[in-house]
Parts: sequence; C-alpha cells; structure tokens
Amino acid sequence: MKGICSIILLISTIVSFAGEVDSRAIVWYKGSTFYQALNKKKNTTLYFSSWEASISRYLTDNTYKVAYQLDGTLDPFPEDDLVLPNMKWLAAVSDSDLLREYLTFLEDYSRTAGFDHLVLPDTINLSAFEKEVIDVAVNKSPTFFISNTRLSKNLPESKRDVIDAGALIWIVDQASDTRKISKWSKKQARNFYRSFNEEISSASKRRFDETKELPSALLRQLFENGVVGIDPEQTLPLRSKSVVYLGDNAKLKARISQYVNVFDKPQAEPFPVILDKRAGYEGKTFGNEIVIDFNWTEAENRKGLMVPGSIENDDIIIAKMLFGATPIRGRFEEGRLIEAPGFIGYSTPGFEGVDEQKLGEINSFIEQAIKKYATPGSQLAVLKNGSVILERSYGFFTYDSLKAVESRDLFDLASITKVAATLPAIALLVDQGKISLDDSIGMHLPDFRNSNKSQITIKQLLAHNGGVRSYIPFWRMAISGDRLDAFYYKTKEDEAQDIRTYGLAPHPALKDTLKSWIRDSDLIENTKRYNYSDLGYMILHLLVESVSETTFDKFMIRNFYEPMQLGITFNPISNGIPLENIVPTEYDERYRNDQVWGEVHDRNAHAFGGISGHAGLFSNASDLAKMMYMLSNGGYYNGIQYIKAETLNTFNLRHFQNNRRGLGWDKKDGKRDAASSLASDSSFGHTGFTGTMVWADPENELIFVFLSNRIYPDSNNSRLMELNTRTEIHDVIYKSILND
Repeated sequence: MKGICSIILLISTIVSFAGEVDSRAIVWYKGSTFYQALNKKKNTTLYFSSWEASISRYLTDNTYKVAYQLDGTLDPFPEDDLVLPNMKWLAAVSDSDLLREYLTFLEDYSRTAGFDHLVLPDTINLSAFEKEVIDVAVNKSPTFFISNTRLSKNLPESKRDVIDAGALIWIVDQASDTRKISKWSKKQARNFYRSFNEEISSASKRRFDETKELPSALLRQLFENGVVGIDPEQTLPLRSKSVVYLGDNAKLKARISQYVNVFDKPQAEPFPVILDKRAGYEGKTFGNEIVIDFNWTEAENRKGLMVPGSIENDDIIIAKMLFGATPIRGRFEEGRLIEAPGFIGYSTPGFEGVDEQKLGEINSFIEQAIKKYATPGSQLAVLKNGSVILERSYGFFTYDSLKAVESRDLFDLASITKVAATLPAIALLVDQGKISLDDSIGMHLPDFRNSNKSQITIKQLLAHNGGVRSYIPFWRMAISGDRLDAFYYKTKEDEAQDIRTYGLAPHPALKDTLKSWIRDSDLIENTKRYNYSDLGYMILHLLVESVSETTFDKFMIRNFYEPMQLGITFNPISNGIPLENIVPTEYDERYRNDQVWGEVHDRNAHAFGGISGHAGLFSNASDLAKMMYMLSNGGYYNGIQYIKAETLNTFNLRHFQNNRRGLGWDKKDGKRDAASSLASDSSFGHTGFTGTMVWADPENELIFVFLSNRIYPDSNNSRLMELNTRTEIHDVIYKSILND
C-alpha cells in the first residue's frame, strides 16, 4: 500500500481584477472554503493540497479546473494501486530523455483523470538531483507542472503589494479574500500578469494522449535506471562462485542460484553475504555484506544496491546487477555508475519480450526428433538480450534410455570447432599484429613455401575460397589391410592387440606425415571458387601453432576458455572429464573398431591427436552459448576485451563473390540456409556434422545453440536433416519474439 499524500483541499480560480479582463491576477481558491457562489464558475480553478474524496467530483466536472499539490511521492492518486515512481526514484534516473518520457506520461495520465495542473513539491531540503527533477518538469511543461515557488497563500491587503510581489498564483479563501480582491482598483492592475495568465489559461488546451496505466516497459526502464550502486570498495559485480543470501524473497534467492551456489547462513569461508532488508530483515553485520534496501541511513555501512521500489520481476533485474549482466546506472551522492562487464544474465522469456507459450513449441520438435530416432538426446540454449531464457536437456545418451542427458554433459561439436576455436585464434593473432588476413600461409609455415598452397591467404582459407580440397581421408593412409600400419602403433603391445591409442597421443611420425599429406594434396580445378574445406582449417591450425609457438589447445585454453571460465575442451577424457559426462557418437567400424565415446568422432582430427582446427572441441550448450555471446558482443566478456570489435566485424563480412560465407562464419543466402529465414542478414553461425548448430543475431540480440549426437550409433543417420529439426526450432524462436 502506498502512503497517503499530505494534501490540503483548496479551490481556486483565475479571477480578473475589478472591471479589467486583460490583466487578471492568477487566483486559485481553497477547496475547504469553496461554496460555489462565484459569478463565473467556469473560470474557477480549484487547488488541492491534500487528498479528500471530494476531489473526484471536480475532476469529472468540466465547469472547474483542478490543480493538485504533489508531495514527495509525486502521485496524484496516492490511494490507488498504481505504482508510480517517487521523487527519490526519479532523482536517481540519470537518463534525461527517459525522465522526460516519464513526465510526459505523468502529465497525460493526470490530464486523463481530469487534472489541469500539478504543483511540484517545495525544493527546500531536496537534494541537487531532486531539484533537477523539478527543473526538468517545469522546463518541459511549465503550464502544467507548476513550481511551488509561484504559489503564495497569504493574500496582501493592497493590490500594490500583489504587484510588487511579482507574478504569483495567489491561494485565497473564498469567504474572507474574495471581497478584498473585488475592492482592488482597475488602475492598479499591471500587464505583467497577462503573459503568465495566458499560459495558465491555455494549458488545458494542449493535446495529450489518454492513458490510465503506466506502460510496463517504461516502468521497467525507470527501475533499471533508478537502482543505485553504493560500492566504495568496488566489490560489484560479484565474482565469487558462492554467496550467502539472508532474506525472505524466495524468487530472488532462486534467481541468484542460477549464477552461483547459494547458502542460507554464513560459512566458514567468507563468501559475500547478500543482506535483503526490503522486507525488514535485520541481522548482524558481517563486514562483507551486500545490502539490498529501499532506503539508507547515514549510520549504515553503505555497500550494495539502493532499489527505488518494487516491480514485477525485479528479482531478475537485481540478480543481473549483482552479477554484472546489466549496468547499475542510478545516481546518488555516494553512488557510482557500475558498467556491466559483459556477463550473461538469466531471465524469463516474457521479461525479454518472448512469448513463452509459443517458445514451448520447441519441445514438440525435439521430442519428435527423438521419437523418430533422429538423435537420442540433445541440449538447447537460447539467449535473448544477453540473458538465458531457455536452457534445457532432452532425451538420453543412447536409445536404450539408460542415461539421461544433463546440462553439464559434453557433446562433440564437430565443425563448430572452426568458429569456436580457429576463428577466435586467428582473430586474436590479427589483433596482436602477428599476422594479417592477407598474409599468405607460406609467410608463416616454412614447409608450405614451395607447395601449391604457398600463396593462398589466411582470408581465403577462412572463407573456404582458396582452392583447397574439401576432405581427404588421411586416416586411411595409416591403415594397411584391416589393421593400422605397424609404423604407427605406439607400442608392440598395442600392435599385438590392435589398440589404436594414437588418437589421443599420436606417434610423432604420424603427425609429421599428416602435415606433409596436407601440404602435397592437390587443389581443386577452379581455385577461385567457393569450396567448403576441412583441410583449410587443418592448415590454419598449423599456422596458429607456428605463429604462437604453442599447441593449438593450449593457445585456446590460455587466451579464451580458462579466463572465460568455460568447460570447452579438446580431448575431454585426457582433461579429467568423466566418461559419464560425455555423450557418445558413432560406433566406428572402419577406423577404430570401437564405440567412439569421449574422443573426437572426426577421423582426421583423431589422427591429429584429437586437436585440429576443423573438429575436436567438446562443450555443453551453456558454455558454448557464452563463447558465442563473446563473439557477438564485440569480443567483450567478463570485463575483458578478448578480441577487438572491429576485427570481429571484419570476420562477419562476405569477402568473395558467389560465396555466402564470411571469415569462418556461415551466412544466409536464401538457398540452403541452416538458419531461420527470419534471422537478420547480419546474423552468423555454423553447423556441425554430429548434429550441432550455433547461430547469433546481434540485430535481434538472439543466440541459439543446439547440440545433439545424431550420429549415434551410425553417422549415416540423416533423419535430423530430413526433419529439418534445427531450422524448425530456430523458426519457432523468431516467431516467439513479441512485437513492441
């Protein structure tokens, strides 16, 4: 319940001096003394300075004009259920355009109800920011928002005193002051009243939009801009992996748990304590608490969020602010702007402008794919406006339904490796000035200088436009008959039992041989046309290692996955991931004679030791979505600029004729698009052979990640493509976006 304004019912009118119409003084009558005995009731303006039920009758009577005295709540209807921002709230809003937008609403809302003027609060004891709100309102609409300094409630005895006082609005008592006014001589009138009188008289003629509700989008913007961060120690946003929440807001606690582990009481380890005092929670101080409250007192140790009020879904906004998914912009003497460091937030579809019921149609497409044996399991992540609105796992590891897919489980990404590893690696080396996109590979790979590939540029390889062949089954060259060539077994024991462990730790001779096979491979006949090529990305993998002087996987871990705190990895088993958290792929009867589980499916990548530029990465949907967010967010994530925005913009452009692709990225061309036809032309993404897909659309602030193991147990399974599952799901997401 909102507090009742302190308002005195007054009634007023614009009354001319005796016999003088053109130089009228501005006189409003106190309502408590108004008995409707004036000769010209249509000129009467009623001034209310406290709320009484009788105000309503005047608001609906066009005979009168109504002026209302606002207090600090800035609410013309203090007893209704509509939540309106108060003075402290608006003072915290630093966006002047947003403030003016709200004041336009407040005027339209008040005029719709029947008010002709709102008198603003006295500026005595107001802060500088609160006085700024008064100034903006008066400057925006001076005939509707009336400064309190223009009012005088003590009518002088003589007209001369009125004139000497300047152009004020006089609040008079009908019973005692009307006769005094009528006695004032026409000769004493002064024209300096005329212009202001004309302004006031014409104020009610201004056109306005009838409105009875504060738009939810505007209220949300005001809330987001009105939260103040008081953070002298600069501890926000929180970086701890665990926090303590002390409060009674179950929704906020659940929302916080999407970001970190949450404890109900202080722990031995000094995790940050989120102390929610909005519902009156009082507890002892801990020294590391982050306070959430509506108000602060001078005696408090100020650190945390000063929230301006309560709105629907404010738990989403507060959690985003605590963990850096949205900036904290509110103004306060001791507050500071806290920029969002580019973290992903967690939200709901409806809050981000997505129809949750429509979005739910995704489930039927995935359930159909599982039912029709297109894939035994999958993961899905959808981000809108930088926040996760859907993150779900479906189905099982295998069709026997023994092990359900969970959010932490890793999938073989296949060719998504090209954009989640090779692309950022090359982009970073460009930023570091170590390579140029127009450099030939011969400049950085000495072994290629005398080959038919020496003059192919990095840009051409990225865009699949260098004439390199699509794929050569190099793994076959290591096989003699139905066994591996004896030269490539790691040990005599492996050879005796035909154990092909070289995929995780290849024989050095095998890796050197692979490089020479790639170098010496033929080009396609027309080297200037587009030709999708895994070999080109194998070469880029070798180039990254040559330039960085480290292995490809270590380069990616050191520069991206580790600082971004992602579980994306090559060779998951070798990196400590249990087999029960890795989704299996094909039963390989042609190369490994075994179920492929925990190692890369692609045979060439496997021959490279599971680490290559065209395939080899494993991830869950959540971590891959974060990588995609960084790449679509101008290279910025978690407060770190990983890649320059202008560099990534270059990668998202098409550079060759008759080639729909950017540098690394797949793009739409309206022919054989994997993406929805509703995706913007600036969108980009990639698919993977194992049944995976990522797609980012910065224009619509949308990221889509779909992972599956459609090739279990047979890579010839094409049902996922026949059902068009990935594109159908992508279509549903776009059709779910609500139009403003």
